[in-house]
Amino acid sequence: MLIDVIFGGPGREAAVSRCSGTAIAAGLRRVGHDVVEIDLPGRLDPARLRSGAVAFNIVHGTYGEDGTLQAELEALGKTYVGSNAAASALCMDKEATKQRLAAAGLRVPWGAAVDLGAPFTTQDLKLPHHGPLVLKPRRDGSSVGLRMVPNPSFVLPAVEELIREVGAQPYLIEERLPGPEYTVAVLDDGRGPQALPPIAVIPAAGVYDYQAKYHRDDTQYVPVADSTLAATLGAIAVQAFAACGCRDVARADLMRTTDGEFAVLEINTLPGFTDHSLTPKAAAAAGITFDALCDLLARRAASRANAGAA
Repeated sequence: MLIDVIFGGPGREAAVSRCSGTAIAAGLRRVGHDVVEIDLPGRLDPARLRSGAVAFNIVHGTYGEDGTLQAELEALGKTYVGSNAAASALCMDKEATKQRLAAAGLRVPWGAAVDLGAPFTTQDLKLPHHGPLVLKPRRDGSSVGLRMVPNPSFVLPAVEELIREVGAQPYLIEERLPGPEYTVAVLDDGRGPQALPPIAVIPAAGVYDYQAKYHRDDTQYVPVADSTLAATLGAIAVQAFAACGCRDVARADLMRTTDGEFAVLEINTLPGFTDHSLTPKAAAAAGITFDALCDLLARRAASRANAGAA
C-alpha cells in the first residue's frame, strides 16, 4: 500500500506528533508498505500527497485533531485513518463532548465553561462544593495548560497565570474526582468497536500532566487485572466511542467518582503512538504488536476507499 504519514502541524503538540509519526512510518515500513513521511511546518500542502495513497494523519491537537485537516482531506477526496471531520471536531471540544456523552446516559464530571479573557467571579460559576478543581483548555489536548487547584479561592489566581501562559482562550473548570484514572482504547477492526484492555494511570506526582505523559519515566501504567472492572470500563468506553461517532481508533479517559462509579473525562480521537503512549500499550496487552496496529488502521482506511468513502 501507498501510505502518506502526516505529522507535525501548527499546534503546541507538534513535537509529540513527530514522535508518533516517525514511529508509525517505521512500523508500516517493517510490514512492507511504501511510506512517505510528511512533516508539516504549518498546514498541509495538498501537492505533497501522493495519488492513490492512504493518509495516516497523526497531527495531534490543533488543526490535525479538531476536524480541520480531516475536512481538507475529505474535500480532496483522500482516504485517511481515524474519525471523520464531524466526530473529530466534536471530541476536540470537551464541553460539547460531555454534553453528547451525558445525552447518551454516560456520567461526566460537573464543570463550567468559561472564557479566560472574560471577567467572571467564582460566584458566577455557582460551584456546588468547596473541594478541589481542575482547569483545562476546552479545545486542546495532552494536558497542555492543565491546572489543579485545592478549592475555588485559587481559581482566579490560576486563571491569571494561565492567561500569561496560554492566552485568553476557552477553558473548563471541573470538579477534581478522586480517581484512580483509567484509559481505555477502543479499536474497530471491521467487526465493530471493541475495547482493548483498560489501563490504570498512576502518576508519581499525583497529576497526569504533560510532563507525566511524555517526559517523566515514573508514571505507572497498570493493566486492570479485575475482569469485572475491566468489562465495566470497556463497556463505558465503547458506548462513548459510539455516542460520539468515532471510527477506527480512539481512547476514552475515565475516572472513579466519590460514590464509586465512573465518569468519562474526554475522548481522544488521535491517541499518541510514542513510546509513552497508552493505545499501543493497550494493544500490546491484547496481543497486537505496534506494527500490526499501524497496519490494521491503514487497511481499515483503505477498505473505505474501496467502498468509495473517505
